[in-house]
Amino acid sequence: MAKSEQAFLKLQAEIASYEGDEPYIFISYSHHDTEAVYDVLRLLEQENFRFWYDDTMEIGEDFREELRTKIENCSAFLFFVSEASMRSKYCGMEIITAYKHDKKIFPFYLSDDVELPAALKMILENLQHVKGFLGDGSLRYVKKMITGLPIETMRTLQIEDGELKKCKDGSRSIVIPNTVTAVGESAFKNCEKLEDITVGSSVRVMGRESFRGCKNLQRLVLPQNVQDVGESAFRDCIGLTECVVENEGIEIGERAFENCASLKDVRLQAGMTEIYGGVFNSCKSLEYIDLPEMLTILGESCFADCASLKEVSIPPHVTKIDDMVFNGCIGMESITLNDSLMKIGKNAFKDCRSLKSVYIPRSVVTMGVSPFRGCCSLESITVDPKSRFFKSVDNVLFNKNKSALICYPSKIDSKEYFIPDSVTVIGDWAFCECVRLERVVIPDSVYEIGEGAFYTCSGLKEIIIPDSVVRIDDTAFRGCSSLERVVIPDSVKDFGWGIFNGCSKVTVICKDDSPAAKYCDSKSIKHYAP
Repeated sequence: MAKSEQAFLKLQAEIASYEGDEPYIFISYSHHDTEAVYDVLRLLEQENFRFWYDDTMEIGEDFREELRTKIENCSAFLFFVSEASMRSKYCGMEIITAYKHDKKIFPFYLSDDVELPAALKMILENLQHVKGFLGDGSLRYVKKMITGLPIETMRTLQIEDGELKKCKDGSRSIVIPNTVTAVGESAFKNCEKLEDITVGSSVRVMGRESFRGCKNLQRLVLPQNVQDVGESAFRDCIGLTECVVENEGIEIGERAFENCASLKDVRLQAGMTEIYGGVFNSCKSLEYIDLPEMLTILGESCFADCASLKEVSIPPHVTKIDDMVFNGCIGMESITLNDSLMKIGKNAFKDCRSLKSVYIPRSVVTMGVSPFRGCCSLESITVDPKSRFFKSVDNVLFNKNKSALICYPSKIDSKEYFIPDSVTVIGDWAFCECVRLERVVIPDSVYEIGEGAFYTCSGLKEIIIPDSVVRIDDTAFRGCSSLERVVIPDSVKDFGWGIFNGCSKVTVICKDDSPAAKYCDSKSIKHYAP
């Protein structure tokens, strides 16, 4: 048996010629070159391209007509150029037919000394081609050719044992078959052409990052049969505008819709009980969401940086608003808290810069650090008088016995404030961005000034720290651009970093050789003894 015949039989046995109605590549070659052609076709198969090649012997007029039909219907024409193919009447007919039907032709040269017949010279000479005769060096040319082949000729879905393993980026619309029970991890990741998905009736699971980065996906319906959506499953689908979830028992993983920047319409079932961390983080077009009636927990950062979100009503069964849930919701104007809420997490409403008022129900028993930091439009905080854990006095938030000042709303219309002498701790970011304040009197009950306590109080001119204070935490007066004079007693021994960063006018009054003087020397801050 001749070597070329052995190679041809191997090709027939191992690589199937495509038969079907989807886009494919026509392979034109001489059977004498089968051994060289095999390696390229194997690579195309590994990359999931559909292609048709002549897997019979070159005989009969009828077969020549079939070749014409295959060429007319193909999406691309891959032509292996060699001395043998130039002598083949079939190859000559194939290339001329492809040219006449304006097919995109990809020449692949198997040697560097092929003499082109005059009839083919005009067709081939000006086409970009692959030099397949360079040994190992030809690989990069082959890969370049592959990236240029029409993407619609790829086999779109790879399914194994009911799991959709991979989708090549070749279709604008995908129907996930009813034979599929799970969409695998990263199966559709970065399929940038994908615009529409129809989810089959047997799909139970959408794997981690399964559709991440499908930036042209516009609408999504997760039917009743979908039970589990993995972490970051639809993250970075920046074109997604609408999402409908039909199963109230669904579990949606963390960051599942993070950075879906065009998402405006989200419909969740009333029976859903949890929204996990970061699920809708950075959905910047979301203006309103009807939270499920049976919801109990809002996970960390689940609506963080939803810049267009205007109002939220927390459902009656929610017991916990976790850390940073609404952090960065700069457009939020109204938040209604329910009478079952027990926890407000750290930075829960940080930088909700349009929020004007907050009512804290009696049910709240714990509150994380600086829940209203950066709420620069906040005018009032009121607390249910029956609360056992918190108290508001003149719209300022304290713990119940007023030993900790938690938040002084930055829009209170007053130039001075006398901290009550019950206060022992000025909480982290308590007076953050209170630009109207020019004077704050600190009583000698206070022993700690928290992190960022007076951050960006740009109207503040003088601070006298009593000798009860032992610690000033990080960035306590950072950005107080008008601050000129600060009196620091010997009692303060613990200084955080960046306390006076951005305070270009400040002079510290402190004793020589005191901890404050040593701190000022280390930071090149002006100081003198009283």
